[in-house]
Amino acid sequence: MGGMEASENERDGPTVLGKAVPMRTLRPRLVLGLLLGGSFAGVWLTHAGGPFWVRILFWLLVVTAGLLGGGLYWRLVIFDESGFEECGDRRHVRRRWRRLEAVAVVGSALAGTTAVVTGTAGPSFGARVLGVGLVAGLLPWFGVRYAGADSALTGPLRSVLLGTVLISLGSFAWIETNTTVLDWAIRAGHLGAVSLWIGGAGWHNFVVLPTVRSRPDAGDALRSQARAFRRHLPVVIALVVLTGLYQTDRLLGLAPSAVLGSRLGHLVGLKLLVLTTLTAMVAATYRRTG
Repeated sequence: MGGMEASENERDGPTVLGKAVPMRTLRPRLVLGLLLGGSFAGVWLTHAGGPFWVRILFWLLVVTAGLLGGGLYWRLVIFDESGFEECGDRRHVRRRWRRLEAVAVVGSALAGTTAVVTGTAGPSFGARVLGVGLVAGLLPWFGVRYAGADSALTGPLRSVLLGTVLISLGSFAWIETNTTVLDWAIRAGHLGAVSLWIGGAGWHNFVVLPTVRSRPDAGDALRSQARAFRRHLPVVIALVVLTGLYQTDRLLGLAPSAVLGSRLGHLVGLKLLVLTTLTAMVAATYRRTG
């Protein structure tokens, strides 16, 4: 039975460089790619008129902060060590997450610090809070590295680290809006939802899939956790749609002529296409797995 399922999965996907790529491997890659593309379109919209390198810088900040924030949520809330029968499986997952966590922490710190130091983020209150949040985030991360995976302090330190990520995302939203509290709250909610999705996709691609390939016995526990994360996605999608509609109305208006008649409107259309594709993929997964 297992061999037959593997064979069917191999035929289910396309062939790349003469090698069949299973859909179970290709699908998470596609989700992550769509999220990265959609987030870049969003940053391009909110920083319209700015230099290209500024948009790249803020996009890197959004992606790395999202990878860290969403990944930490998975690690703290969804990850269940008791689901693994082998201690080696738990250690393997921990090691992979620690590497991904390090990349996300260092990447967000570098991108955010560059934005603050170069004045790209502006002299606003949000820029100062962003700088403080990024620097403060390094402290609990160093604590996690020093304490070790089995320390009782690791969980609380990661919770503090998640808090600094939320502060940084909130300050980033303030830099982008700098208008009213409502606009800031809407933008912060949008960034938070997208960040959770990016972090979950990152965990799936860089922790779950490599672990399942190298340690098949860990597959059942990790697939169960992936299903638990997917149950969050209907709420995430609804939040992204509602906050996106509000921001589009504030930027261009919701009239079709306004959206279709400008370059910025075309970016909105691209984001809508990305979100529609992702929603269809989530719905297909629900139908397939229940």
